[in-house]
Amino acid sequence: QDRAVINPLPASVDTLKSGFPPVCHVGHYVSVGAGSVLLSCRVEDLADIGEKCTIMEGAIVETHTILEPGTVVPAYARIPSGQRWGGNPAKFVSDLTDQEKADIQAKAEMIHLQASEHLVEYLPIGNTYVQLEDLEQEGAKATQG
Repeated sequence: QDRAVINPLPASVDTLKSGFPPVCHVGHYVSVGAGSVLLSCRVEDLADIGEKCTIMEGAIVETHTILEPGTVVPAYARIPSGQRWGGNPAKFVSDLTDQEKADIQAKAEMIHLQASEHLVEYLPIGNTYVQLEDLEQEGAKATQG
């Protein structure tokens, strides 16, 4: 989504306290909400990260997890599979139903479809004028010839 930041720690950091490398891993079918910040963390498949969430270094968000908007996951915390968490710092809210788990993938697929449509319609920026110039040149050649 818009204004999401996914960032590793600086190159001067070789490993995290957990022993893992300081990279940011985002799995398949993950939705990252607008304004969220992910810093050298691991987000497994099928996770829904709400708007303006912050996930600090070394934190692990397991599969089938929902983070409510504004959630802050502290450094080296673990969010277990199949649960909804929220707050600052993140606290357990509820277990997910089977329908909520299915909705995570559906939401990710919908966002992917919207992004694909946006890519075709609007990007690369300025591409439309190039096509218009080509059409105008073809029209000028047709009237001259």
